[in-house]
Amino acid sequence: MTTDYTLPQEVSASASFRMFWDTWTADLKQSGKTLDEYVPSERLIQRFVLRPQNGEYLVTGFLHTNDEFNVDALTQLGGYGVKYNNSMYSFAIPLRSLPQFVTLPGITYIEAASPVRNR
Repeated sequence: MTTDYTLPQEVSASASFRMFWDTWTADLKQSGKTLDEYVPSERLIQRFVLRPQNGEYLVTGFLHTNDEFNVDALTQLGGYGVKYNNSMYSFAIPLRSLPQFVTLPGITYIEAASPVRNR
C-alpha cells in the first residue's frame, strides 16, 4: 500500500519541481509499492533525468536557502549538496527521502534540474 505524498503548501518550488513531484507521486501510486520498495518507471527516469547511484535513484536540482538551512541534513537523508554562495546549493536526494527533504528547515525555494537536449 502506498501513502499519498502531498507537497507542503508552504514549500516554494519551481514549476519544474512541482511537475516532477506530481509525476513522481502518480508513478509511485501506480506502482502499488511502498516508497522503500519503489523503483521509478523508465518514463520518469528519462523525463526527469534521474541518476542511479548505489541501487537508488536521485533527483537533482537547486536550493535557495536561509540561515536555518544545514547541508548536513541532506547527508542524513542519503543525499548531498554543493554550496555555490551563501544561499544557493545544488542538491541530489534519493527518491525515498523526498517527503523528508521538502520539510527541511531553511529551504526557501526548490528547483528541479532540467535535462539538456541537443538541438
